[in-house]
Amino acid sequence: MSGAFVLQVDQSLYAPIATLTVGVLAAVFAFWGIQSQRGIARRRATLDFIMKSETDGDMIKARLRFIELSKDVNGLGPWAALDKEKTDEAQKIKLILNEFELIAIGIKRGIIDKQLYCNWFKSGAIKHWDHAEPFVNILRSRTGNNALYIEFQQFVMSIDSKRGNGIKHKIKRLLD
Repeated sequence: MSGAFVLQVDQSLYAPIATLTVGVLAAVFAFWGIQSQRGIARRRATLDFIMKSETDGDMIKARLRFIELSKDVNGLGPWAALDKEKTDEAQKIKLILNEFELIAIGIKRGIIDKQLYCNWFKSGAIKHWDHAEPFVNILRSRTGNNALYIEFQQFVMSIDSKRGNGIKHKIKRLLD
């Protein structure tokens, strides 16, 4: 040899290296496939939820009544009073709020696709919260439960750029 260094590789290592490479690539593709399927399933669940919400007769009636009551001069707040707790109006308001709470929890847990839902109903969710906030505040005060509809509130704060600043501090203060 004339001073050149020649690396000799044991040919018996080719098969294990090739096997390892194929295994790693298979794992990467499997992971990608699983993530892709999860995204598709989340979007499908979101569409299913939206379709059910838009076709459920009770929800449609409750939503219409919620909107009608929110246009009243006094808004929704008075319906949170103890003497109105069992009224049909208060129950319909709570039905709508419970639906939004469920949506917010679903988004937080990754079951409902936030982007798809916001593309469909972002401004509606914000407007519903604006109308419901006095009701929720009175209900929280009356029951001493500051966690009522907190997920819905946090969701709106996360999608409304005007309100997003300092929300974690405000929510923490509410729950303390």
